Amino acid sequence: MKVEAKYDLIIAGGGMSGLSLAWYLAKGGYKGQVLVVDSTFAPVNDKTWCFWTKEDPPFKDIIYRSWSKAFFSALDMETFLYLNKYSYHAIRSGDFKEYILMELRERKNFDLLEENILDFSSNSKKAVLLTKNSDSYIADQIFQSVFKPNWKTPRYPLIQHFLGFEIFSEHAVFDPSTFTIMDFDASREHEVAFMYVLPFSHNEALLEYTVFSESVFDKEVYEQKIEGYMLSKFGLHHSEYQIKRIEYGEIPMQDLDYQPAYGTNIINLGTVGGLTKPSTGYTFLKTQKYCQSLAQFLIAGKQPILPPKSKFRYRTYDLLLLHILSTSTDESLRVFHDLFKKNAFDDIFCFLSEDSNLFQDLRIMASVPYVPFFKAIGKNLLPTK
Repeated sequence: MKVEAKYDLIIAGGGMSGLSLAWYLAKGGYKGQVLVVDSTFAPVNDKTWCFWTKEDPPFKDIIYRSWSKAFFSALDMETFLYLNKYSYHAIRSGDFKEYILMELRERKNFDLLEENILDFSSNSKKAVLLTKNSDSYIADQIFQSVFKPNWKTPRYPLIQHFLGFEIFSEHAVFDPSTFTIMDFDASREHEVAFMYVLPFSHNEALLEYTVFSESVFDKEVYEQKIEGYMLSKFGLHHSEYQIKRIEYGEIPMQDLDYQPAYGTNIINLGTVGGLTKPSTGYTFLKTQKYCQSLAQFLIAGKQPILPPKSKFRYRTYDLLLLHILSTSTDESLRVFHDLFKKNAFDDIFCFLSEDSNLFQDLRIMASVPYVPFFKAIGKNLLPTK
């Protein structure tokens, strides 16, 4: 085995989670040698990461847009929702990558390597990254977001899959003060589907047709839905707007077993570290909090902390909702309808952030239909004969 170089830390994967860790290490003054490896570091705006917070938001210098008002529609209800404590933010992946790489290139103890990663190996003292060019790099620890752990088959293998058009039109049809968090598509009988809209100006917006199901669609299905929505909602034929870019994604919304480590001295980051909330698919803010804490431990010379596991009650809530989403579209829409009708928007975000107390949880749970959750409890939590 040819060893190209030795490092204190290797970050395998230059996506959101890997670059976040590198950022907090660099800004915190980490003195060790760090290698960041990815197939390419080209900053492309192919993803939009959104999150909500009532605190000072991370990476506020590159937040593309923020909102405190949302539109929601389900069944017979159309309503506007208002945030008082929280704000909803969007960051574009290309801006994020360019911002962090500019910082890392100024740090002499950070190396960037564009290589395809083949595998890892490790023992009690070291970890090794092997590239497809058969080069090896050794470090005390590797933090990786490239390979999925050996997860067991989930009971509810849902995927949140979506395709979005970033659109420009000479017609001023969008309200830049209001994003659409969910506008449900009642025509889908076997999947939960909705339109998600981020307006950037009166003339520009990102529209994503989003689906919760076990399999993805042909691209034409999403495209037809977006074109139909633009016509019915905004009165625009597809000849009246330009598609500036297309965004596609698949996010696991699954009851995956928690595996914070890939191997000895190899720690998982981001989605592969269990930091995607199963019932929503949101990952960004939870990853920021973990990477910031992890960097502080590493800077202090301490052993790295593992990605945190959600509290039991939140994992239970997620499991029950996954059951409902997997088994009944009608009951799922009723749950979302009542959740947003009977609760303040801030309270919903507090609950979904896993920052609520037990009393707040009970109030949220009491606001939604109880029969679907009783059935979910019977199928998932009660002992079987």
